[in-house]
Amino acid sequence: MQDVFNYTYIIAEDESLIRKNLIKKIKALNLPLVQAGEASNGEEAIALIEEFCPHLVITDIRMPLCDGLEVVKYLYQNYPSTKAIILSGYDDFRYAQQAIQYSVVDYLLKPVSQDMLSQSLQKILIKMDTESDQLSTFHAQNASLSPKALSQLMQNYLLENYQQEISFQELGGKFGFTPEYLSRIFKKYTGETPSKYLMKLRINEAKRLLLNEPDIEIQKVGELAGYKDGFYFSRVFKSFTGMQPSEFRSQRQQAKLPVGKHLDMP
Repeated sequence: MQDVFNYTYIIAEDESLIRKNLIKKIKALNLPLVQAGEASNGEEAIALIEEFCPHLVITDIRMPLCDGLEVVKYLYQNYPSTKAIILSGYDDFRYAQQAIQYSVVDYLLKPVSQDMLSQSLQKILIKMDTESDQLSTFHAQNASLSPKALSQLMQNYLLENYQQEISFQELGGKFGFTPEYLSRIFKKYTGETPSKYLMKLRINEAKRLLLNEPDIEIQKVGELAGYKDGFYFSRVFKSFTGMQPSEFRSQRQQAKLPVGKHLDMP
């Protein structure tokens, strides 16, 4: 008898009773879904996403530290094939609809009934099964391509194209795998997700340009490193290094200054 493939999911909901009740309802539906984790705020949800790369994320719209909108935005930017369901109260529904730009597949109004939850999950499972069938077909045609070789192929692609705009959804299409699968095997063999590896490549290039090309404007440095949006570049650079690009350049130039003065002394 063939094993049933199970999809993984996480739930992010700050109210413990609601979260536990949702998990209980999902288990009662006896669907091919396995819980990978649960989070009480958006930051915990993102950490779980990084750790488990789940197929599905169910998140409340209002949570402390980082709300559900930020969670689905993070998914859209880093794991675009991961499905997302937004949970919201009636007063939050217009706010929740903003998430449509992040490809959320469903919105469920609280309190979530068993029937409502079942319909939503069944719809998503059909979609995931279709994608899984396509993936299985590719595997059958490319059985000789090992996960390790695929990871190396992907790493080479990022090394050669990190300065270009890269969509992990499109990248999955190039290799014939879902972004979630690529992320899992890439992390297995490199120790980090493709998005983090790509960010590291870009920030390292930005640091090189900031240090060695002092006449290039900050925004141009970002563009050359692969970031077309100057504000986004500055935000990512600060999250990676702890300082703005201009601060980084200034500090390093000042650090070199005493050596230059010493050389100019008679």
